[in-house]
Amino acid sequence: MNLERITENNIDYAVSIQAELFPGESARANYEESLENSSDYEYFLICHDGTCAGIIGIYRYPEDPDSAWLGWFGIRKSCRRKHLGTAAIRLFEDMAAARGYRFARLYTDAVNNDAAIAFYKANGYLGEPYLNVQDPVCMKYKTLIFSKPLAGNEMVFWNSRNIHLTEQIAKQRKYSGHRDPASPD
Repeated sequence: MNLERITENNIDYAVSIQAELFPGESARANYEESLENSSDYEYFLICHDGTCAGIIGIYRYPEDPDSAWLGWFGIRKSCRRKHLGTAAIRLFEDMAAARGYRFARLYTDAVNNDAAIAFYKANGYLGEPYLNVQDPVCMKYKTLIFSKPLAGNEMVFWNSRNIHLTEQIAKQRKYSGHRDPASPD
């Protein structure tokens, strides 16, 4: 397994894989942002046996230099049940630890997402609900934050600090035609 960085040359393909994995959502704005030299975002195609098995990203929030965040992670249906998800998340954790991050974190939907939630728990991540009044979209989209300490660090939970979910939903809607991130679908 290897990771191929998303570039201007493969961004359209990456968006098609992302749309297959997350129908109705768009990572294009995130992928475009990752192409900038000053970006805190990196996204990759997960390659295995000559095919694209999925997508994965790593990013950080400037206000929290200790945490690497997993972004737009998914394995294509045809590649599941082959331990590629576990291998990919280990690559993410190794990359994060090598860059000096103390924690691996991610957020995911809390509703109708049992398989992903079970996967993260099976891989050592501990979950907590995300409720932040400064990030109003989280009141509409029930969200869990999962965290895992890296390199022997002691666990520190996220405790609902702002993950800018409202801004992220607005980025996604830039390409999906929605305008108000808090409006009904």
